[in-house]
Amino acid sequence: MNLVGVHYETCPAAINEKAIRHDDPAVLTRTLAEAKACKVAAAYPDAVIVSGDAVVALGGRIFEKPRDLDEAAQFLLELSGNEFQFVTAVAVLHAGTQKMLSAVEVSNILFRPLLEREIQNYICAYPVKTFAGAFEDDAVLRFADRVSGSPNIGTAMPVSRLTLMLREVGVEI
Repeated sequence: MNLVGVHYETCPAAINEKAIRHDDPAVLTRTLAEAKACKVAAAYPDAVIVSGDAVVALGGRIFEKPRDLDEAAQFLLELSGNEFQFVTAVAVLHAGTQKMLSAVEVSNILFRPLLEREIQNYICAYPVKTFAGAFEDDAVLRFADRVSGSPNIGTAMPVSRLTLMLREVGVEI
């Protein structure tokens, strides 16, 4: 939101994300982002709500946030040497008018083969349990051979698309 240049407050949505399931990562992230926006809108009936979600997808498997460091290491090991998708969704809900906009963007990332010690060093140095796929943007810089598609990796939010959506619901940017 700082990149967009608007004043904002944060409010955790506190939804049960595990209760919302889908095999398609685009549908899953969009549904979660929209559910979070609706939950927050109940407490802020005059606000414009922005929410999002991100997952990593590889070969039909969806990687969300790991439960623990062992699962984080397993995620990175599975992503090692593979091309996968970083899927992000953003939802903008004007609570007063109930106008909901949402979008999904995909980045394709190819990780080079990772050494076990690289994985262990990474999971010990970063709060990997808070990131879909157990990594954030600096891991892309460290581990990726190639990145294509949406430039949303650094923010886990499609910022350019968000700007247009905010304008569409009446936010001056």
